[in-house]
Amino acid sequence: MYEILAEPDVTDPALILALSGWVDAGGAGTGAAEFLAEDGTEIIRFDPDAVFEYRSTRPIVKFREGRMASVDWPELTVFHRSVHDRDLLVMVGNEPDLHWKAIGEAVADLMERFGARLILTLGAVPAAVPHTYPPPVMMTVSSDDLVGPDDVALDDDLDVPGAAVNVIADAAVRRGLGTIGFWAQVPHYVNERYHAAILALVRRVALRLDLDLEAQDLIDKSSEQTAALNAIIATRPENEAHLRQLEKLAEEGRLATGDELASEIERFLRGGTADPD
Repeated sequence: MYEILAEPDVTDPALILALSGWVDAGGAGTGAAEFLAEDGTEIIRFDPDAVFEYRSTRPIVKFREGRMASVDWPELTVFHRSVHDRDLLVMVGNEPDLHWKAIGEAVADLMERFGARLILTLGAVPAAVPHTYPPPVMMTVSSDDLVGPDDVALDDDLDVPGAAVNVIADAAVRRGLGTIGFWAQVPHYVNERYHAAILALVRRVALRLDLDLEAQDLIDKSSEQTAALNAIIATRPENEAHLRQLEKLAEEGRLATGDELASEIERFLRGGTADPD
């Protein structure tokens, strides 16, 4: 199912996990994982034939000057990066189509092999939040002792379609390993990579793992995107009115309930644009 390309000497690494799919609204989870894996070394590569169904996750065929130049296959990869004295294993790529249970067991095996006791799952969901405020980040944990003094874990009941990241985390829990999930809320009217949510997730990981990370590029991209969204909404008064309503809720500190999140997710999965107008 996978090939180990390198086996670095690591000490108490944390595994960061993010995969594309519906639980990656705005590309926030995979964007944060890619940032955390930057300049890292690829150490594990899953065989695409073993985990993807190509009619669902198609390879990208590149043509140059009328000739087929290359085929880019969907990837599921683990990188190693050391941030000062902290080792990170970052698993990122396309959400697999096949064998979720087997992949979960394989990842749990790899965690035990490399001595990782904690997995941090990163993702994002669409929600009724404004782009003019920092994205709220929900937290889920496998046990109460993983909740830090400044953390607020999600305590609502929430039934939603599962994702591969959930199945992988479940396999880790059944091995007695710790799991933390950070889930950014992305404005339901943003249909592109959302840099503010990427930044929010990176900051939560950095705080949890005591990492000193330089994120100025993410800060700049987030500011530029906010300005661009402001300019677009300013030309549409009905959208601006909706934004003010969202801002009022944010000012009151009102977070979406489990039922409201489930409703937004269902609309997102049905293919609705959830545009403010």
